[in-house]
Amino acid sequence: MGNFLKDQWTKYRRRKTTFGIISDFFFFALLIGLIIPDSRKVISSTVIRYTMFQPRENSEIIFVNESDLSWKLIDENGNVVYPKRSLGKPIFINFWATWCPPCIAEMPSIQKLYDRYKGRVDFYLVSNEDFSVMKGHLKKKGFTMPVYRLAGRVSQKFYSQKIPTSYLISPDGKVVMLKQGAADWDGEHVFEAIDGMLDSKDQ
Repeated sequence: MGNFLKDQWTKYRRRKTTFGIISDFFFFALLIGLIIPDSRKVISSTVIRYTMFQPRENSEIIFVNESDLSWKLIDENGNVVYPKRSLGKPIFINFWATWCPPCIAEMPSIQKLYDRYKGRVDFYLVSNEDFSVMKGHLKKKGFTMPVYRLAGRVSQKFYSQKIPTSYLISPDGKVVMLKQGAADWDGEHVFEAIDGMLDSKDQ
């Protein structure tokens, strides 16, 4: 048996270049990783992270008002919060879950966006999960973004069957960016959109 395996390995090496052997082993390791539940989420989110693009401005003109933003959230201290309180400021809303690989993939870019604009943009990262689950995930990753638990149903304009779904809303209620799926939020397209809102607000 040992000689048979040795012969097969010798034949394989003769047929393959070094790059080909490395590629085969990488592909095999990737397949094994995808079979194991604990590593599947990590591998999937990593692949997605390196294939994400920056979101573009919304081509459809959509405005939201106080009624559209009147759905109820609970913050980590148990307080009831309504996103309508943020009208008059730029708003970033993201619907996510810890079990969702695309959500995990875009989280580092959202954290960087939060670090850049916290205090000037109101961030709402919204999930149906328990706070112990959400906060455990954020602590493990070193994220400091504010998370909220959805308490009830969102209004029709924010209803989506996909996560992640994100909204960047101007101070006057215009949905500047609406993205279903993972995106790279740490980029010039997003910065320009937000900086434009902040400049207009300051005038």
